[in-house]
Amino acid sequence: MSGRLADVLPLSPAQEGLLFHALYGGHDAYVVQATFSLDGRADPARLRAAVEGLLARHPNLRACFRHKGLEHPVQLVPHRVRLSWTEVDPPSEVERERILEADRLRPFDVTRPPLVRATLVRSTRDVSATLSRSTRNGPVQATLAESTREVPAPLPRSARDELVLTMHHLLVDGWSMPILARELAALYAGESALPPAPPYRDYLTWLRAQDGAEAARAWRAALAELPGPTLLRPGAGDAGPPQEAVEFELTGELSAAVHERARQEGVTVNTLAQAAWGLVLARLTGRDDVVFGAVVSGRPPEVAGVESMVGLFINTVPVRVLTRAPALLSRLQDEQARLAAFHHVRLADVQRGTGPLFDTLLAFENYPRDGLTTTPGPRLTDVRDATHYPLTVTIVAGDRWWLRLGHRADLITRTEAEAIAARLTRAFEALSGTGLAGDVLPAAESNRLLVGWNDTARPAAGGSVPERFAAQVARSPHAVAVEHGGLTLTYAELDARADRLAAGLDLEPEAPVAVLMERSPDLVIAQLAVLKAGGCYVPLDPEQPEARLSWLIEDSGARVILTSATEDRPGGYRRFAARRVRSGDSAAYVMYTSGSTGTPKGVVVTHANILELAADRRFAGHRRVLLHSPHTFDAATYELWVPLLNGGTVVIAPPGPLHPDTLRTGRLNAVWLTAELFRTVADLAPDALAEVGEVWAGGDVLPPDAVRRVTRLGVTVVNGYGPTETTTFATSHRAGDQGSGPVPIGRPLDNTRVYVLDSRLRPAPIGVTGELYVAGTGLARGYHGRPGRTAQRFVANPFAAGERMYRTGDLARWTFGGELEFAGRADGQVKIRGYRVEPGEVAAALESCPDVERAVVVAVPGRTGAAGPGRRLVAYVVLAEGGTLARVRDHAAARLPKHLLPAQYVPLDHL
Repeated sequence: MSGRLADVLPLSPAQEGLLFHALYGGHDAYVVQATFSLDGRADPARLRAAVEGLLARHPNLRACFRHKGLEHPVQLVPHRVRLSWTEVDPPSEVERERILEADRLRPFDVTRPPLVRATLVRSTRDVSATLSRSTRNGPVQATLAESTREVPAPLPRSARDELVLTMHHLLVDGWSMPILARELAALYAGESALPPAPPYRDYLTWLRAQDGAEAARAWRAALAELPGPTLLRPGAGDAGPPQEAVEFELTGELSAAVHERARQEGVTVNTLAQAAWGLVLARLTGRDDVVFGAVVSGRPPEVAGVESMVGLFINTVPVRVLTRAPALLSRLQDEQARLAAFHHVRLADVQRGTGPLFDTLLAFENYPRDGLTTTPGPRLTDVRDATHYPLTVTIVAGDRWWLRLGHRADLITRTEAEAIAARLTRAFEALSGTGLAGDVLPAAESNRLLVGWNDTARPAAGGSVPERFAAQVARSPHAVAVEHGGLTLTYAELDARADRLAAGLDLEPEAPVAVLMERSPDLVIAQLAVLKAGGCYVPLDPEQPEARLSWLIEDSGARVILTSATEDRPGGYRRFAARRVRSGDSAAYVMYTSGSTGTPKGVVVTHANILELAADRRFAGHRRVLLHSPHTFDAATYELWVPLLNGGTVVIAPPGPLHPDTLRTGRLNAVWLTAELFRTVADLAPDALAEVGEVWAGGDVLPPDAVRRVTRLGVTVVNGYGPTETTTFATSHRAGDQGSGPVPIGRPLDNTRVYVLDSRLRPAPIGVTGELYVAGTGLARGYHGRPGRTAQRFVANPFAAGERMYRTGDLARWTFGGELEFAGRADGQVKIRGYRVEPGEVAAALESCPDVERAVVVAVPGRTGAAGPGRRLVAYVVLAEGGTLARVRDHAAARLPKHLLPAQYVPLDHL
């Protein structure tokens, strides 16, 4: 910059914020583009002189900004600047738009004045003139949202020139645009009697005189006990592409109802708009206490002539909405009235010590309307600008409210923005009384979540497992039911062996029988025999520590233990005469999972649960299924009963870990792999899966890269999700051309319904994370001997009278395509090699050791560095005096199964 300076000015709080974004925010979103239309041909010389006259009248429009080497940034105002002037004659409307967009996206160097460019767009195109809806209705664009709203105006189809002023937002705000429009028209018309413009410096002087300490106290009180920031896209950062927009209107009826409700409540329509956005934001974040940014005019009435000043006065301030507070509207208006005197405070000062409080912005337009459509000469017809926030809501009140959702497309898709628009409309209906009171979720969206995506009803299977198996024996007695190495058992042979064993079991109905066996044909025979005898089996792993086995046997109440080993069995057990299963609601097995209270809990699964799993249409082609999972793991339910109850073959894997050759030579239609094992096979031996019809994988986050490697071989990969309490599977997703994003857990199985709910058991909006609940015929009976725990997790279904649903503790969200995505846990539970692990149970076992004063167990990424598969447990231990880690390890190994043993122990002095 050369030449003499006319002034050196401080910056307003808003200018300081925008300067920061201009210097360090990557893409500088804060560029304003105003379009002025002229009827017929413009006089370029007069028009250019009029624009230069604006710069002469308002010195701050000539400013540039400096910060290097200064304690505080300043704006330097030269006496004169050279206006950047361009004339273009685009041959088409498309080319015109391209030119204007390129100009809008061309950044300013904020250190070099002027931060204003003028373009005269010549037009001989035969196009319908357009007029900004905001101009037609009165006020123009608020401040910080790119506006492209245009509607046909009753102007002749003729040549029409336009003046486009592109300015940095550091210089002007929305209120300034009507002022500039009136003055530009007057200067173009040759009027020389314009009154002196009130100087922007007066406002900056007023700012410096304000009591900062009082303002800080007011904002601290307003934000006291705020539970945290309200962020739609945490960690998004400021850098991103320009905003895109979704624009819509409220009907005239609804617009009138909003005004009437505000009048009845004695509040402004702005307050009602803030309440509406607060309600929507609460549903988008699952919180009742939310905060968002609001654009305020920032023009203090104490400053003389402030209503005629040109400059950046607006400010962004937090608005806190307690959506469940009584008298929501009056409380919100009173709070905003108390804070109005402190709207000048810099946002960075308000957020000092807290970090960013919000990432959404609400701009309610409320500008003077006079003179915009009647002044001769250039008329303001369009204003476009944007913000760095992921989402900006702009509202123009009128006979028909006009709304615009500016959104960063890299963070919020157009589909998501359109859904938010529908919810905001619904919020206005709820607040104004024109629709059903209460939730802001539109009826169509609610129906999709509760009914449309849960339309899974099929005729129930009915009967019991022995009855269903007997039917298979009658249909195909000589078909192979079990295959193990060179041994095969036909359905008739398996039935006969199970009958012989069942005849020796004299069981009361549902009597628990411990099955303590390795993977073998005897295991299949034993479990079938227990069910034939009317009991329920309790699968136990012979490799588990003796102390844990004793606890499980005692807790289950098992009085009979079946084992294929010849060694002595625990004593004190007697035998009973065989009984038959009375109904499908009878218990079939009790399977133990990790417990948060420090002890395992037994899940009671019924015959009906197993039959529904086996009858699901997804498993129709699963004729040869590999049985390789530990029978204490619920995947074994699928591996055993899906083929056996459908006339297929259970292919039993050899002892020990699964070998790729078993997959290559097993002639398998289907196999289940935990997510970690799936990744390992996909990394080291993907060809082993090439001959498998379908690979079902899950139990943890499924790695997308592994899915891609396997599907390229032509193998179908299905992500299967379901806790033990829902009988192995509740949802599934057939993976296709998987990108880099998460693999969905899919849609519910037959006769299964899934709900993503917030803390008040309301459906979470599509795309919003909530807790996953499962209902339907797969729900287990509950937890053995733990009615209190059962009541906590198996709760009444508010969407189906008399039914239950299971609270999984998993977090999930619906995609707009009707697929579920897994989003973590609502508690501390983790998955280790596909097993559910409660770190609290491991810590409790460690603290039962005399050598330990206190222990904390956490899950950390394994050596693979994966966020999901590859996790391992680390125990942080405070040793008692004289205690040793060696004794702690031995103590844990004697009480915990292998998947619950910490991989690392870290001694600490204190916790």
